[in-house]
Amino acid sequence: MSFKAKLAEDMAKTFLNGEEFAEDVTYTPKAGMPKAIKAVINRKRLDPAYEDTGRTLINQAELFVANDATAGVVSINKGGDTVSFAEAVGGAVISWVVADILNQDEGFWHLLVQK
Repeated sequence: MSFKAKLAEDMAKTFLNGEEFAEDVTYTPKAGMPKAIKAVINRKRLDPAYEDTGRTLINQAELFVANDATAGVVSINKGGDTVSFAEAVGGAVISWVVADILNQDEGFWHLLVQK
């Protein structure tokens, strides 16, 4: 098994496993239908880089979702796609807009979302 194949397997079996790190979210493309997928969510206050040092970004979160047609999404529309999940674990579900793609590779999308 190749290293990339092993990483993809780890992504599916560990990181995006609801019994481990991931939780259920609803991803809605700008011109598409809502889809239930798993995501790893970072809800903590984000610290901006460089010129805004000392400030924090509120009303934002980071998500990791699979770059996969079945278990995740294969394309992102910044400013148009939305993701629904609770602001706090166990809280009410709200809608977040995909603000930016922070990183992307063959296995994951790393997204910045804001409410």
